[in-house]
Amino acid sequence: MKNLSYTQEYYLCAVNSKGDVPKLKFAAIHSALFSGGIMELLENGFVERSENDTIVVSKPLGDDFLYLKTLYDYVVSLEKPLNLKRLIKFVSTTKQYDEFLPAIGLSLAALGCADELPSQGLLKNKTKYAPKSEQVNLIIEKIRAELLEDGTITDETLCLTVLLDKSFILPDYFSKAESETLKKRLEEVRGSDTYVMAKDIFSITMAGGLEV
Repeated sequence: MKNLSYTQEYYLCAVNSKGDVPKLKFAAIHSALFSGGIMELLENGFVERSENDTIVVSKPLGDDFLYLKTLYDYVVSLEKPLNLKRLIKFVSTTKQYDEFLPAIGLSLAALGCADELPSQGLLKNKTKYAPKSEQVNLIIEKIRAELLEDGTITDETLCLTVLLDKSFILPDYFSKAESETLKKRLEEVRGSDTYVMAKDIFSITMAGGLEV
């Protein structure tokens, strides 16, 4: 399996075969993608979360994370640092966010994990990227191996699973019994730093009231 970040993996699991975000889970999925992007920027030291909870740039974005450039550039462009809840305006009101999802999709297409779909109708200038089913299957099997078969749970898989759970996507790929077991496994590790961070940032994002 290709070395993907959990934000890229989440995109593959959340976006449908038409390259679209399902309407019934629209806000939750956008919140999860935004949360994943922010967490990756924080974890890799590109931005920092200050004492008053504002997000500030700390170093240039690495070449391996160019799919997060629109989000990173938005933080750079701010005249005054914003806290996470207010930073959600990136999702709700800025044109840059229109480039965020396609940038993730493009990075996955370059790795052979998604297909570029031809633009049609009124959206001739909007390229969409559809996940390849075999890549999605690999991700789901990884989650199954680590959380359902008592494997070692990596921080990356834990972040991904929390985001999938909070945005109501787990039932799309796991049976009811498996989904319940996954939730129990997540409860077992809810005290870990990784779980707390993922749940906290997603909760703040959802509480911000996205207008996507």
